[in-house]
This record gives sequence, C-alpha cells and structure tokens, in this order.
Amino acid sequence: MRDGRQRVRGEAGAAAPLVVLTVMGLVMVAAIGVLGLSYSAAARSVRAAADLVAVSGAQAQARGANACAEARRLADRNEVSMGACEVTGDLIDFVVEVRVSREVGWRLPGLPAQVAAVAYAGNVTGIG
Repeated sequence: MRDGRQRVRGEAGAAAPLVVLTVMGLVMVAAIGVLGLSYSAAARSVRAAADLVAVSGAQAQARGANACAEARRLADRNEVSMGACEVTGDLIDFVVEVRVSREVGWRLPGLPAQVAAVAYAGNVTGIG
C-alpha cells in the first residue's frame, strides 16, 4: 500500500458459510420431519380404514350377504386397496379378516411406497 501500512485480510464474510450450512441443516431436518409425519398420518388413516372395512364386511356377513364384496366396496370408497379378505366360521360364529394398503405421498428412496394394515371383525359367541 502507498502509506506503508500492510494490508490485513479481514474476517468480513467468514460467517456466511456457517449461516448457509445451518439453514441447510434446518431445512433438511424439517423435510425429514414432514416425511415422518406423512408416514404417520398415512399409517393412521390406513388402520382406521382397515377397521371400517372389516366391520362393514362383518355386518354384511351377519345379514347373510357377501362379506368380502361389501368390504371391497367400502375399501374403494375409502381410497385404500384391499389385498386380502377371508371369512372364517359360519353365519353365526365368524371372523372377517381384511388387509388394506395405501400409497404414501412423499417418500425417500429406500422407504416403503405403501403402508398396510390388517383388521379383524366378527361375531363370535361362546368364547370364555
């Protein structure tokens, strides 16, 4: 420099990379939290739909109708895919078992694309 002073490199801007990394970390944590909530909400809604589908099938069986056809109809109305339906027993003592699943909206590679639930409902007398 002209006046004989040495030029000293300042620390201005040294915090910028730290701020950028901190913001990126917070965004990543928030995104993972949203994905976790998405899976949790999907699992909860699928369990509720499975219960509803099984109960509707059991009510149809008690009326003498086709339990699995009614369960499939209600699964479609609840926007879940019914993978299996089985009725065990007779018209008086029976259990309807259903398996339903639903696609997860947002997901990370390596995580399952669907959540599934199994539910049972029926009319079983004479136990105990």
